[in-house]
Amino acid sequence: MNRLCFVPLFLFLCACDSPGVAKMDFRRTPPTGVTGGTWVAKFGAQTITDAELNARFSEMNPFARARFQTVEQRRDYVEGLVRFELLAQEAVKRNLQNDPEVVEAARRVMVQLLLKKELDEGSGGVTDAQVAAWYQAHVSDYVKPAMTRLSHIAFKKEDRARAEEVLAQAKALDRLDAAGFGKLARENSNDERTRELDGDMRFLSDEELATQYGPELATAAAALVKVGDLAPELVETPKALHVVKLQGRQLALNLKVEEAKPSIQQLLANESKQERFRSLMERLKKEAHLEVNESSLAAMVIDPKAPAAPSGSPAPGFIPAPPSTK
Repeated sequence: MNRLCFVPLFLFLCACDSPGVAKMDFRRTPPTGVTGGTWVAKFGAQTITDAELNARFSEMNPFARARFQTVEQRRDYVEGLVRFELLAQEAVKRNLQNDPEVVEAARRVMVQLLLKKELDEGSGGVTDAQVAAWYQAHVSDYVKPAMTRLSHIAFKKEDRARAEEVLAQAKALDRLDAAGFGKLARENSNDERTRELDGDMRFLSDEELATQYGPELATAAAALVKVGDLAPELVETPKALHVVKLQGRQLALNLKVEEAKPSIQQLLANESKQERFRSLMERLKKEAHLEVNESSLAAMVIDPKAPAAPSGSPAPGFIPAPPSTK
């Protein structure tokens, strides 16, 4: 927020008998905790003091603060505060504080402040014990072997002639023509697991390649250097013949708990916020005896092609539900 032009108009909410009804006080107040000081500007019954200015300047970053080193620069700042305050007072005189746009803007700020207090403040943060527990439960996300992504076209061992023919067709393709290789796989491969995926074997470690297909395939994969490289010969395993193409590699990952800590803290903090938000909303819905008329909603007809009607009021506030953690 630009601190050079922002003057807070504090909203004092008075409890009333009807939920959602409040009286807003738009009178200007100095920063919290600032008292006393010598006046630098008077207007009407109000003053701006040097104590308030010092508090405002102290909140600015050093670059912004450097712009107020002369009396003239400070006077410009004070006059900016006064201009804003006089306009705010004039708006109240004209009863604009009750304008729907003003009320809706105040409601939005209130809701954001409420959520900040409920979800961000007083949460206690994420402890090292929570980080360690998460890391241990999800260690496979942080410690992974190197992975290779291959595409292949598999043949029965007695179909060597056909396999050699398809290998020649694959060699004739551009090295990065994944679609062309995928077409050959769909039309020729007898591996049901990968045929409909254009021969894509997904990312597998050397151990997984050897276990699922044979060590020969893992050895052949190690010899491929660039994405799109094709094994120059058929790769023969105990069960099949393979035309093999390299699609990608992932380096081994070995993050210790301290290295993973920042991302885990953020993840756990977000989960905690979502859970506190759900709990808050469940309580508020219960207290308000919320009911939703599903039949009325189902009976509505909404034409997505109809032109937009002129807006008669500010758009209503809307808070989406947090993503489910289930």
